[in-house]
Amino acid sequence: MNWRPVLDVVDAVESWIAGQSFWVQAPLLIAVLLSLSWLLAGVIDRVVERVLWRYTRREVRAAAAAAIADREPSGGRTG
Repeated sequence: MNWRPVLDVVDAVESWIAGQSFWVQAPLLIAVLLSLSWLLAGVIDRVVERVLWRYTRREVRAAAAAAIADREPSGGRTG
């Protein structure tokens, strides 16, 4: 695969950003970093939840709710 076109685009974007004033760079940087941080936090949360699924509070609450639902009579039926 030839990476030259991708590198050319990255260089062009970098040159454009470097040529802008601080007042354009700062909001752009904040928007990009906040988005990337939010996505990275979501990925980390999913990975940790998968690795520690037996010990997370979500699983404990779900198991407790399921246990309570099993003990309650459903729909007023007897038996």
